[in-house]
Amino acid sequence: MIDEHLPSAAHSSQPPTGPVIALLLCLCVPPGLAQSTASGCGASATTHHVFSHAGPPLRAIEHAPRNRLRLQNLKWEVPVEAATGILIAEGDQPAANRIQGRSIQHLARLWSNFGLGTEIGAGFATWGVGCIERKPSLRDNGLTALTAMGAAGTLDLALKLAFDREFPYKPGSHGDFWGGGRSFPSGRAATSFAFAAAIAHRYTHSRWVKWGAYGLATGVALSRYPGKRHYLSDILIGSTLGYVTGVYVAEH
Repeated sequence: MIDEHLPSAAHSSQPPTGPVIALLLCLCVPPGLAQSTASGCGASATTHHVFSHAGPPLRAIEHAPRNRLRLQNLKWEVPVEAATGILIAEGDQPAANRIQGRSIQHLARLWSNFGLGTEIGAGFATWGVGCIERKPSLRDNGLTALTAMGAAGTLDLALKLAFDREFPYKPGSHGDFWGGGRSFPSGRAATSFAFAAAIAHRYTHSRWVKWGAYGLATGVALSRYPGKRHYLSDILIGSTLGYVTGVYVAEH
């Protein structure tokens, strides 16, 4: 059984998704292809591909203050920041207090686990089939999606450590920042939307793939609320972080 008991308030019971995916990418090179350069799936080629995609988002952080002043960015940043501020001030705690039933919390957490596992599995399956069948586009699409998830999860972890927000399941929690927790932002929302955005940008011609990926990501992200794992503002910022990271990785 998953989440039979509530984890400690200070730490999440699950490992950070980003570093886990990065480790899996290093360990799970398809059998027989580990030394192959022709397939593009050898350890060296895979590592180069991952870092070539993950590098641009990390470098973009250096220019974040300057890029934030661009009009095209303000068009979406201002509404997201305003909504986040309103949720933190007025909406997060009342919404969290509405979730009391253990059964709905358990069901939501099961769905979250299933959804995230499906995304990671789809990424590895796409990459693996592309390697085995020697289809570069399929291989690259899977690896790009996984790289986007790893990058988003790593950035999310950095923000969690910086903001140190209380989890909503903590007894007596008020969602205080720097109160001992890793609630802000939601890592599941970030990695799920990174996957969806990367896939959508690689399969622009396929409406069903695109909206299926976004639908799954939305379900995973929103499940963190009834699962009482995150506040609504955590989910909003995590989803935004994941979308931006996924688009950036897919385009670079």
